[in-house]
Amino acid sequence: MILATVWTMAEAKKDFERGLLTGFQIYDSSPIMDGGVTWSVSLSAKQLKVDGGALVDARTKKDRVFRTLDAAVKAVREIGFRATTLEGQ
Repeated sequence: MILATVWTMAEAKKDFERGLLTGFQIYDSSPIMDGGVTWSVSLSAKQLKVDGGALVDARTKKDRVFRTLDAAVKAVREIGFRATTLEGQ
């Protein structure tokens, strides 16, 4: 059974340092028909029961939303990842 989980920034940093996080995805999380663009982060882990999950706000435990792509990239770099390319489909 594959379970999803969530990480706060502090938890993500600790799991990255322990070698448990294997990757990230920054995705457009804009509300439909809103007109603005927002970004969120999904993290991948190598734990067998974890397929991946969202970076969340420490207080609300809701998906952390970034107003700019630069802010989302800064967050994944603070976790410890090297964000060096941007790809699209």
